[in-house]
Amino acid sequence: MTGVRITVVVDHFPELSETFVTSEAQQLRAQGHAVRVEAGRHAGRPNEPAAAGLEVAYTGDDSRAVRIRALAWLVARHPLRCARDLAARRRWRREEGVRRLRTLAPAVRRAHAARTQHMHAHFAAGAALDALRIGALLRIPYSVMTHGYDVFQMPANLREKHERAAFAATACDYSARYLRDRFGVEARTLVVGVDPDAFRRRRPYPGGRTVVAVARLVEKKGLSHLIDAAARVRLDRLVIVGDGPLRGELEARAAAAGAGDVVEFTGERTPDQVRDVLDGADVLAAPCVVAADGDRDTMPVVVKEAMAMEIPVVASDEVGLPEVVRPEWGRLVPPGDPAALAAALDELLSLAPEERAAMGRRGREFVAERCNVAVETARLADWIAAAVAR
Repeated sequence: MTGVRITVVVDHFPELSETFVTSEAQQLRAQGHAVRVEAGRHAGRPNEPAAAGLEVAYTGDDSRAVRIRALAWLVARHPLRCARDLAARRRWRREEGVRRLRTLAPAVRRAHAARTQHMHAHFAAGAALDALRIGALLRIPYSVMTHGYDVFQMPANLREKHERAAFAATACDYSARYLRDRFGVEARTLVVGVDPDAFRRRRPYPGGRTVVAVARLVEKKGLSHLIDAAARVRLDRLVIVGDGPLRGELEARAAAAGAGDVVEFTGERTPDQVRDVLDGADVLAAPCVVAADGDRDTMPVVVKEAMAMEIPVVASDEVGLPEVVRPEWGRLVPPGDPAALAAALDELLSLAPEERAAMGRRGREFVAERCNVAVETARLADWIAAAVAR
């Protein structure tokens, strides 16, 4: 397949918690496509090494003079399209903030200069609206990939963003069904894959009773239930990797539950440091729940990373987790049920280390076949090439 010139559109870049964006962009490059990134702003928690070699521009960095020159260029070149964009802004503003055309104009001009053939947006928030508008102004196709909050917590102009896209994708069958039932739009399932070569064991399976969770410390990750479960079962350690607004509350909960000497909060870690922590894990816990405001995960990437590292998983029977966690390498429990979570953890940790290691190997085989970033990116590239051909 001939390489396609693709602009990936994101709200912020390169965000530490969104390594799947950089992984996909790097895979597209590796598969022969010309890839550049158009981001609204710099990441608050950047992961610069992951973005090495990618051409990146930031809308927020454009000066006033650059914006005025770009707007003049755009209006002179496509006055009717600019008028249509201005008229549509009134409609879009009912549901979300909309950039002024002069703010967006430099991104349009950069896409034109790069001879972009396709715009691909991650998250159906501002980035998707930018991709929709740039696509309309330059008459090139765009696509949108949804992930979580943009569907369940803060949907904005979601129907239009899907209906005008050449295609839409989402991270699991669960969210595809939700989009169809709630909004009446179609999205293809595109698994957020992992690299089995990057995520592999470096040390033998430990064979102890150490449980690891890797997550932002927010309600939808269900960590309060995991801490309550830790107080019910004998563990060597419960290591919680990540940071967030609930850290103080969760630390207090661990102390009140009598698990303060078992639960360890590491704070945020780099991807390499996360791999080191996973190397020492006996079980990964992903006790996700639907938050009070409707926010939820789809299919947490760390679950697939842990499976690639041959670690059995205990997860909630919620969102897209049942699509990857199976009895051969893990357990599913009702969401928000500390007793069931404790029982499942104890069941796995009571198995012989050799049996747990065998479960882990089966999980890795599944990820290598069904959740491989190279394979999933090739599927995306095929869809993009077909959209460009049309």
